[in-house]
Amino acid sequence: MHQPDFVFRGHLAAVNSVCFFSDDRLLVSGDQDGHLIVWNMMLKRQLAKVTSAHSAAILTVCGLGADTVVSQGRDNKLCIWTLVASEFSGELRLVKSLTVDSMNFCKFSYATIQSSSWIAFLVDAGAGEACLLDVGSEEQHSLNIGHKSRTKAGSRDDSPMCIKLVASGESQQLELFVGYESNMLQQFGINTSDNKMSAVLKRSVTTVHTEPIMSLDYDSQRQLVYTCAADNKVCCYTADGSGFKEHTAAAELKNPGSSEIRCFSALALVAVASWDYTVHLFTSDLEPTASIAFHRAALTSVDVSTLSTAGADAITDEYVRQRWNSRSRWMAVASRDARISLWDIGAVLARARSCGAADT
Repeated sequence: MHQPDFVFRGHLAAVNSVCFFSDDRLLVSGDQDGHLIVWNMMLKRQLAKVTSAHSAAILTVCGLGADTVVSQGRDNKLCIWTLVASEFSGELRLVKSLTVDSMNFCKFSYATIQSSSWIAFLVDAGAGEACLLDVGSEEQHSLNIGHKSRTKAGSRDDSPMCIKLVASGESQQLELFVGYESNMLQQFGINTSDNKMSAVLKRSVTTVHTEPIMSLDYDSQRQLVYTCAADNKVCCYTADGSGFKEHTAAAELKNPGSSEIRCFSALALVAVASWDYTVHLFTSDLEPTASIAFHRAALTSVDVSTLSTAGADAITDEYVRQRWNSRSRWMAVASRDARISLWDIGAVLARARSCGAADT
């Protein structure tokens, strides 16, 4: 069995989401009991915790900038928090709470354009109604991302299962990718007219998945879309005119079911958190790189740190600053066994190269 570099054990229930933020100095996580924790990555200890931040399970979390945390729960609430903290302790203060549709487990997505952070989330999954929120100004725009799927019984509403908001191209134009219950993948451009935003369908494809799409991510550097589903396939698509085409053949895992897929452009790496207790790592072309099995329950979320040094000037101790700037690139993995494992992703990939690609 693989052994991580560190394990966070502050949760008592399944951990459903993890995310690095504040230039890697902080990690935020949310669990099945609705508890929210911010971790100090320099000290590897808990910095702030909100017990019952949500009245039901937390689906996903993220950190924006240095001191903003966003969480979404199965209680149909999206909460925006401000972190007030010193080096050793802090607290999360609720700033705003919005109503979302979390019944089909679709998680919010966020993107940053210059100094503005935008969040996309579902308001009514059945009607295909989404909302785009500017976190700073609280400006909101309603988007229609509905889709009708055709079945033997006729046409029916196709629920969005996952969304990915991106800032695309040199102009940093907002775009939204949507994966549906029927296995359809669609890309919408976000157009602005008379100070109103609307979603305009650009392209779509019926993916090779045989089950609902559970998660998707976008590599803006390579312009590739990655998807995983309740089946055992991992797919990669590239935009092609008005449609998508397969960039490479789908990778197939030994076991069905994946919770989350993430791509990390700087590493040309794709990571899949799967129900078989394993993190499956691939190159950007879906060549198997490594498989990491440590946890004792299904995996739910994965994130990789950025190695940013932007916040290093705030560290007053020269020795500590030098150690921080020479730190490893971390991969955090969340599991339903209530633990978060921390891995030196450089060391993991080096071992994989020396041993040969792992069998997925």
